[in-house]
Amino acid sequence: MRSLVNPFEIGGKWYKANLHTHTTISDGLLSPRRRVAQYRRAGYNVLALTDHGRGSDVRGLSDGRMLVVGGIELHPTRPRPCHLVGLNVPRDFVCRDGDDANRCIADIRQAGGAAVLAHPYWCGQAYCDFHMLRGLAAVEVYNTTCDRCGRPCSENEWAYALSHGMFLPAVGVDDTHGGIGAVDEFGSWTWLKMPSATAANVVRAVAAGAGYASCGPKVHQFRCRDGKIRLRCSPAAKIQFVSEPSLGATRRADAGKAIVSFTVDLPDWPFVRVVVTDAAGRKAWTNPIVL
Repeated sequence: MRSLVNPFEIGGKWYKANLHTHTTISDGLLSPRRRVAQYRRAGYNVLALTDHGRGSDVRGLSDGRMLVVGGIELHPTRPRPCHLVGLNVPRDFVCRDGDDANRCIADIRQAGGAAVLAHPYWCGQAYCDFHMLRGLAAVEVYNTTCDRCGRPCSENEWAYALSHGMFLPAVGVDDTHGGIGAVDEFGSWTWLKMPSATAANVVRAVAAGAGYASCGPKVHQFRCRDGKIRLRCSPAAKIQFVSEPSLGATRRADAGKAIVSFTVDLPDWPFVRVVVTDAAGRKAWTNPIVL
């Protein structure tokens, strides 16, 4: 089982990131510069430009407030059709065989990047459709633009992968295509714990699980020590500790009230992750900790 870091127990600073974004380089409605300005105004610290089939020239787009990372979205068809987001690839990035998913992943990694499995539920992919992929850094647990057709959340697909030993971190993304005020902006993001905002640190944090995905709730602390699992978060309607099938624990707030913590005795589980749900139904997902 792949071991991930616990971002709540390492040094660094939290950075708010959108790791899947489109511009007029492919099918997005805003130019790269306008897309960057959109997310900078919204208080994001990291933005990845990941247009379909083409890398992005991000020179001159970063500043002291926000790091802009070059990326790409690929659509290989073998061994099963899927979408892959490549983070931190050069603007002239080309795969040796763009139809072969494992070759795409290998080429992204060779270029110094990280390959993320994009919106598996939207693609109609079950674990059996992507279990053969090697070298993935993470999977999208939530994708805002996929809510247009009612398929934004891939938590079940991620959960099956974890239960079968494919221990991938999860990220939340917008996959933004629209213009200012579009429904696919600012709906999901990833908090990354990093020593500083650099493209190399983004790659390392995503692959190590040094972060968590959210549509709203904040996780302040998550740790397993002294015989306890402890979680502190922003006001929530429900907190769930989740492990293998049939293994888990839930705390619900009383009607009209909120909860901000949950503690249980350390159980005999292989791992634990947390799902926090607020009163509006928005969720946050931590990465799993091996117990």
